Amino acid sequence: MSRLREQQQAFAEAIVEGKSHAATAAMAADGLALRSVALYRRLIRNNYTQVLKITYPVLHRFTGDGYFGVLARGYLKRYPSTSGDLFFYGRHLPAWLQQLDAPLLLIELARLEWACHEVYQAADSSSLSPDQLQAMVSADPSRVRVQFHQTARFQSFPVPVHRVWLALQPGASSDDVVDLPLPEEETGVIVTRSDGKVQVTPLAWLDYRVAEVLSQGADVASVERMAVESDPAFDFTRVMTTLLSLHVIAGCSVEEDL
Repeated sequence: MSRLREQQQAFAEAIVEGKSHAATAAMAADGLALRSVALYRRLIRNNYTQVLKITYPVLHRFTGDGYFGVLARGYLKRYPSTSGDLFFYGRHLPAWLQQLDAPLLLIELARLEWACHEVYQAADSSSLSPDQLQAMVSADPSRVRVQFHQTARFQSFPVPVHRVWLALQPGASSDDVVDLPLPEEETGVIVTRSDGKVQVTPLAWLDYRVAEVLSQGADVASVERMAVESDPAFDFTRVMTTLLSLHVIAGCSVEEDL
């Protein structure tokens, strides 16, 4: 390994793990380098903590600054950034919380917030045109597949974590009190973006499953059949109307006759 490479590796370990002596030995013998590296390490650590606070604002509000700071420092050591693009820096936080055996609520809240982060940053998709809507309505449903916006994510949870997310939004009503612990309840939400603002919309479980399976590329007829087998009174048109009102449908594809 080259001398420069060794110094770079030592400096990286000093910043991430606090092992400063190897990095500073070749810089200066009067202790100034050690103090400088320690200062730089604090600045870098604070910057990465701030990135996580921006990416996970609700988790930060819920846990408090002290707990979140400890979590962020441990995360930096376990998952140091490997890119100058900080968009992806916090993507492993739900997995990190699992490794720490954190409470289920924190893990699921982190999963929801990462989906919100992705949706906020996602590129816009074209809107569903009247011609596409007519094609979707009039075609044989076994040949129709629905296409969803990039600014839409389908997320399922074992507890209704969206209640905490909604209650901790800036400007949320003081009446939005959430009783903890949350009940064990399969919950599905759609995360969307409208006018630059992220929205989290809960759906009834079967409605959510229909939307999720459609987003995975299944044809309309098979999804409707699945829903009716679960609930003979299921209203498929109602769910499609809901998805249209949420503006998550970008288009459709209709398989041509052979």
